Amino acid sequence: MTGLGAASFVLAALLPGALLVWSFERWAGRYGIGLQDRALRFAGGSAVFLSISAGPIYWLYANHWDDFASRQVLPGWMWTIPILYTVAPLVGGGVLGYGWKNNWSWARFVSGRDRTPRAWDHLFQDRPAGGVRCKLKSGTWIGGIFGQIDGRRPFAAGYPESQDLYLPAILSLDPDSGEINTNADGNPEIMDSGILIRWEEIEYLEFTEAAEEERTHES
Repeated sequence: MTGLGAASFVLAALLPGALLVWSFERWAGRYGIGLQDRALRFAGGSAVFLSISAGPIYWLYANHWDDFASRQVLPGWMWTIPILYTVAPLVGGGVLGYGWKNNWSWARFVSGRDRTPRAWDHLFQDRPAGGVRCKLKSGTWIGGIFGQIDGRRPFAAGYPESQDLYLPAILSLDPDSGEINTNADGNPEIMDSGILIRWEEIEYLEFTEAAEEERTHES
């Protein structure tokens, strides 16, 4: 086998694992994406996929390899195999990632319950709705709502990107004490504008998760 052929074989063998991992990370986050770690994930995912499909692969080899090698006309259904070779790991990775994101017990068991490398990612990985108060290194207090406001969605950057936080609505509070200002009904005053905060500017961050009825109302 030539060098090009060997490289092509290795790439083809790793393809299912790569597709599975990429599809999983679309939902669960791409934590631990160093080259060595990612290569191991690709190899492990491909090994699982190929072990599951070993029986069908052997059956195809035993019954249709001669036709393939002699360039005979193959059954039409065999052209679905390349599609399944890519679609199956994509679907499997997506289901596993979606299950992990939604805290399904079997998905957490397979992929690991605690994947997040930083407390920041652990806090925001499930996009919980709530209020945020931050004391900046300058001594000023700012705050906002981490939740969907008038169609604007919050965002917290995940590993390995720099930690920054977008809050679609600002809370009105005292910049010196951090005390939240309230309206006549006793509810926090919420401004129309949003704010982008970088972790490098934050000395202290407080997160208060919204009650279930508030999350239901926002969604």
